[in-house]
Amino acid sequence: MRSSGWNLVRLSCTLLSVVLLGLWINILTNRLTNGDYLAALNTLGWNNLLLVGGSVTLITSELVVRRRRVMERHDYERHLEVLRQRQQRLLVSTLRVVCTLISKTLRVPCNGRYFVAVSGDDGTVYLAQDREMAILNVRMPREFGFTRVAVDTPHIVIGRAFRERSPIYEDLPVDHHSLYDTRLAQMIEPKQRWVLACPVLALDRETNRHDEANLPHGVICFYGVEDPPRGGKETRVETCLEYAEQFADQMSQLLSILDLTKWMATTHDHDPETVP
Repeated sequence: MRSSGWNLVRLSCTLLSVVLLGLWINILTNRLTNGDYLAALNTLGWNNLLLVGGSVTLITSELVVRRRRVMERHDYERHLEVLRQRQQRLLVSTLRVVCTLISKTLRVPCNGRYFVAVSGDDGTVYLAQDREMAILNVRMPREFGFTRVAVDTPHIVIGRAFRERSPIYEDLPVDHHSLYDTRLAQMIEPKQRWVLACPVLALDRETNRHDEANLPHGVICFYGVEDPPRGGKETRVETCLEYAEQFADQMSQLLSILDLTKWMATTHDHDPETVP
């Protein structure tokens, strides 16, 4: 039912309850003598049905309001999920383009992944793979079982980019696999040679500037198993860092829009004046 339909039903119930209760009060007042309300009520007889009818329509009016809120919430959640899915498709498509740009700029094949920040039960912040946002051009069997990594884990580039809130490129040492503990070593490809990581920063919903009070949403990461050619490498790396920054900034904007939509809906739900 459209909003105007809900409003019409509620208005009709409210008016009917006012009329019925008004008639009942008028009759009761006429029968009232010496302030004896109980005696007056006993003399009303079938006229007390006006009180019952007025009460029922008043309750019906309230039930209509609640039903409308439930339906609006259901529609909001459905549309929000559609928005999230469209946003996800847009981000994956853009990630594929950026991954191709970085691969061509560095002149080596690479993968692209998004790691989302999640909080553990003990308050530790982890970076976990978002398996929907992944462009896999290079096979790396070890990362198939990757779960999550704490942001303060030593020698992890995505963790450092998250903590420092800045894009980072790092060439990995040949023996980098020996730097990790046993569990982490099982989830990182030994052949991996370089990593480019950029945090996706949270934005203030009012100023649209980076919000230092909140942690980044996550980290965008590009990586490969072949060393980029040395000739002009520094310039090409700087160009790739700029690509990653631009993508991370656009992702921040999209996530901020979705967060703002949720916040507006929550505010609407808690504002009694929003239902006419």
